[in-house]
Amino acid sequence: MQTTKTQRWLTLYVSSVTLAGLALLAWALPSVRDNPFVVAGLLALAAALSALKIHVPLARGWATMSTSFAALFVAMLTTGVGPALVIAAVSGWVQSAFHSKTRSPLWRHLFNSMMLVLSVGAAGSTFLLLGGQLGDIGQALDIGPLIGATAAYFLTNSLIVSTAVAVSTGQPLWRCWHDNFLWTAPGYFLTAGVVSLATLVASAGKWGVVLFVLVPVAFIYHSYKVYFGRLHDEQKRVQAMADLHASAREDLAAEKERLAVTLRSIGDAVITTDLQGRVTMLNVVAEELTGRTQEKAIGRAIDDVLCLWDPEGATVQEVPVARILDTGRMPDAETNGSLIAPDGARLSVNLTGAAMSDGEGQKVGVVLVVRDITESVRLTQERVRASKLESLGVLAGGIAHDFNNVLTAVVGNIALARSDETLSRETATWLEEAERACLRARTLTHQLLTFSRGGDPVKRPMHIGPLVDATVRFAVSGSNVRCSVEVAPDMWAVDADEGQIEQVVHNIVLNAKQAMPRGGQVHVSCGNARLSPGLDMPGAVRQFVRISIRDQGVGIPPEHLERIFDPYFTTKPSGTGLGLAVSHAVIKNHGGLLQAESSIGTGTVFHILLPRSIKRVAPVPSAPTVAIPHGKGRVLVMDDDRSIATVTASMLKTLGYTPDIVSDGEMAVERYLMAMESDDPYDAVVMDLTVPGGMGGAEALAQLREYDPRVCAVVMSGYADTGLLAEYQSVGFAGRLAKPFSLRDLAVTLHDLLAEARRRVPHA
Repeated sequence: MQTTKTQRWLTLYVSSVTLAGLALLAWALPSVRDNPFVVAGLLALAAALSALKIHVPLARGWATMSTSFAALFVAMLTTGVGPALVIAAVSGWVQSAFHSKTRSPLWRHLFNSMMLVLSVGAAGSTFLLLGGQLGDIGQALDIGPLIGATAAYFLTNSLIVSTAVAVSTGQPLWRCWHDNFLWTAPGYFLTAGVVSLATLVASAGKWGVVLFVLVPVAFIYHSYKVYFGRLHDEQKRVQAMADLHASAREDLAAEKERLAVTLRSIGDAVITTDLQGRVTMLNVVAEELTGRTQEKAIGRAIDDVLCLWDPEGATVQEVPVARILDTGRMPDAETNGSLIAPDGARLSVNLTGAAMSDGEGQKVGVVLVVRDITESVRLTQERVRASKLESLGVLAGGIAHDFNNVLTAVVGNIALARSDETLSRETATWLEEAERACLRARTLTHQLLTFSRGGDPVKRPMHIGPLVDATVRFAVSGSNVRCSVEVAPDMWAVDADEGQIEQVVHNIVLNAKQAMPRGGQVHVSCGNARLSPGLDMPGAVRQFVRISIRDQGVGIPPEHLERIFDPYFTTKPSGTGLGLAVSHAVIKNHGGLLQAESSIGTGTVFHILLPRSIKRVAPVPSAPTVAIPHGKGRVLVMDDDRSIATVTASMLKTLGYTPDIVSDGEMAVERYLMAMESDDPYDAVVMDLTVPGGMGGAEALAQLREYDPRVCAVVMSGYADTGLLAEYQSVGFAGRLAKPFSLRDLAVTLHDLLAEARRRVPHA
């Protein structure tokens, strides 16, 4: 804006000077006709002298002068003001355009020409005003008019140029004229005096004397040219150095800007200090991480700006500036710690550092790089958690398999004992209670299988409201904790494993009881919900059932809340740290989400989110009141555990079947094919899914189906590495028996499957 205003004023000034000169030149043109030959000679002389230019140094830059002033003064004294103005116009144009080092625009040549016209006009007018007479050389050499005319020429010429320079550069006019042009005044007066004497001698016909007089003029011109030329060369060298310095400053500024851009682009916090550990610079990320701007941080001790704690947040860590300066790098290559962000969040950070040296190898400070590794630490913790779950799953699967096998043998033998009709009523009751207790023990292995790959939920569509209500009331019974359960009447169904969901609700309510040692209330609400923005539900689920369990306990500290689902994490002296970990795994395997919210002194609420089922809910069968169904036919039993195979065969005999037993899949295939060839085939096959070191039930069934696509096979297992127990039909099994199973379970399963098979293929 300021540049535009200056340019506007300069244009106005140059235009005014040019127009004034043109007007004066137009007035002078007719006077040339009075003495054309003399004017022509003086015009040629002035043009020649104008080409002899001298570079005059200024305070800022330089200007151009010529010896044409001598010719203009002669023309004014001998021909008058009018012809001298015409000669001045031509002389100014030649001086501006001849041998010019740079191509100047037309308006600049015109301005220089009109500047000489105005200068000669001012000199002639002053000469006449002081009583001088032009044209008569004898009368023209009065000392007063000569001095006045010379002063007028000098002042007019120098002030016009000074004003142009002052307007374009913004300098004060007086200082510009005083510093750049005042010192040239003696040259004008000396030239005017010498020219006047030479003109007087020439008018008397003494041309030899004229030459003698002109020698000093030539000497003065040469001296000025050499001296000013040297000054001009020196000024160019100074200007070159100034330009080099300015270029270096620009390069330095550009490099500094590139460095600033680089530091802004780095995703890590970068902080530099001096030798005393005072902050000298920090980038934008460091400002955000520390909560201090660069202006407020510079000059402060690094420990005041970057307050590091140990990874657990228990003790303050010192930034090792001195040790970095001694060794040139971080003592331990890098340091992990924690940092309290401006918003109060605790961040995990990684600190690296190195010493900074100048071009001579002298250490000048330290550069520190602080990286936010909070997300990386979280992912590492997730991997550790997953590893723990995997290890626990392997252990749980093995324990569950062995435990279920033992229970199967116990339950089977109890069932056989109960089938003895000679038992007393009291003994039969005891055996019934023992069988019921063993079957309840299945829930223990159910929990273990949750962590194993074979613990996939065996889901069916169901309304879980009654299940939640019964589980909550049972969990708080006999304690000082009250409960209230609200179940929405229109609650959607879900695909769930009844035993696993019961386990989850029981674990959470148990935690609520333990959080209220002095008693309180557990409020449970069940209802429908829809996906809300920001809720991270797996898959494309949009509708789900929500179970919220709220207590009035002491609450969970924030640092513990994020770890409550980790295996083995517990704050209770007698806790195992598995309850919530199991619950989290169960809900995840159901395609749902388990969340927790808590505040100290207020309590905790757990939200269980389960996807809505689109299947029809089958009616719940009533408790069995009819007798155990019996049957007939050949049944092949395959199990690697001899005790289980034996007790299963005994149970089948009790039910009326004819059993055979084998220990692995290869023997089962061989025995089945032999029976087919002997025209006495097996009606059903009951196979264990997992046989350590041998062929399991799935592989054996695949081979059997090649020979008999209608084979009726039942899978039984307490653990499945592949998780096929939950999807038994996908590999061709017609039914399943989860160990331990009761006599009724075995009887009903075989009776229903064989009845269905006979309906499809009637016997002849």
